[in-house]
Amino acid sequence: MHLAHWLRRLWDYNHTEFFTERVLTSFDGFPINVCTSSNPWVARLTHSAKYGCSVVKCDLGISLCGHIVNYTGPHVGVRHDSRMWMDYPARRASMYPWEWALGDKAYVNCPEFICEHKHQPRQPLTPAQLRFNDMLQFYRGRNEHEVAAVKCGRGALHGQWRGSLAGLAAIVRIVVHMVALQSRMTGPRYDCYGPWPVCPTAVAKAYYP
Repeated sequence: MHLAHWLRRLWDYNHTEFFTERVLTSFDGFPINVCTSSNPWVARLTHSAKYGCSVVKCDLGISLCGHIVNYTGPHVGVRHDSRMWMDYPARRASMYPWEWALGDKAYVNCPEFICEHKHQPRQPLTPAQLRFNDMLQFYRGRNEHEVAAVKCGRGALHGQWRGSLAGLAAIVRIVVHMVALQSRMTGPRYDCYGPWPVCPTAVAKAYYP
């Protein structure tokens, strides 16, 4: 099963009004509620202070037009979103040097990501920075739509999982790839712009070194 294909981010229509090239994907982590283990060590690894319960997490990547192109997980609940990205060097290596992804403030330490401007003590954000944050949040909202498509209506992912981790991993894999197939069959959910290469400069250098 290989329907959430990483190469779909290179589609000639994977462009938006404000990101016309080079920014190809957007990533976000999401939790899946699980029962608290009787093993104290496992219980500690799955307890998330952010969600106030035991969870495992997955990292979901989509193209800017809304197609699922990558996912990893389940990870232990205490793992930070940036760790879920940095711990997969093969995925990072598969990105081009000119390529960028969108992420929230949790990805600020990942060199491949464009994130929101953070408020600094005694240094308020400028109007231009606030507008950029609003624009980035608008596009990152598409991750929330795809996470809802994966989780909602499925008791195994939206409720509390009581089975094995291997069983949950299999269900997540099936659901993610089936949602990816559904989005490919119905077409992009959002406005697309193109066709033109995702990085015309890189394409030109490839043909005219």
